[in-house]
Amino acid sequence: MTLRSNDAFETVPADLADPASGLALTGWRADDGDRDRFTVEARYDSGGLLLLPAHAARQAALLIAHEAYAIPRGHHCVFRSLSCGTAPVSEAAVRASAPAPGARLAIDVECIDRDVRRGHLVGSLFRASVRSADGELGTGEVDFAFLSPAVYRFVGGSAATTAQAQPWPQSPTTEIRPDADLLLFRGRPVDHIPGMVLAEAALHLAENHIGPGRIRRFTGTFTGHAGPGEPCTVQLRSGASAGSFDVQALQAGRRVYEGSVDVDPARPEMSPK
Repeated sequence: MTLRSNDAFETVPADLADPASGLALTGWRADDGDRDRFTVEARYDSGGLLLLPAHAARQAALLIAHEAYAIPRGHHCVFRSLSCGTAPVSEAAVRASAPAPGARLAIDVECIDRDVRRGHLVGSLFRASVRSADGELGTGEVDFAFLSPAVYRFVGGSAATTAQAQPWPQSPTTEIRPDADLLLFRGRPVDHIPGMVLAEAALHLAENHIGPGRIRRFTGTFTGHAGPGEPCTVQLRSGASAGSFDVQALQAGRRVYEGSVDVDPARPEMSPK
């Protein structure tokens, strides 16, 4: 595997832009002395603070995969998991630490647990730390598999084997109804509900029932293919420990997403309404 590196910042190709995320990547470079560490420059435009590290890690990981590790544009970048976190203790702290639109950000990215086969990167976990001029905003991790079109067709064809799951009784619930506006990635149609759509729906459900400004960490694993033809039901319930909550997304009786939410212990604990 040949890694492209340069001391100067490289430009970001226009076809890798994702304006819907509220974050615009503006440059990248491989760090000196470590071939698996990178710095990515970005501009913050809009969006919630908690998911900002996840969006930053996701976009930076895909940029590095294509530009530094030479993943072909025609390959499918399959989202396997994400986690992100900040450390606000109040809504005022959230507002104070959120960057202003147009703020310049730096994303420090590490590519870890690389899966290399026949000299090609086929999967990796990417860990990112996001900084503004005022300090660190949060951290995020994303895990991707990079599949050729032939492998992706095979994996997609086996989606029906995802284990069946039951709805959680008497749990807060929201529904994602796929439409043309949701089934897009970088402005182009896709054959699935994008992972960040599932993650954002789960986070918004948690914020509605736990309280804004209280969530300090959010994780999720994509456990099945969320097809475009049927709605997804997203649910929230109390977790096994104080201050934690579980989330899941079901489609046609299959669990396609599961994760957890941790609240800030500095604020009074609430239960889902």
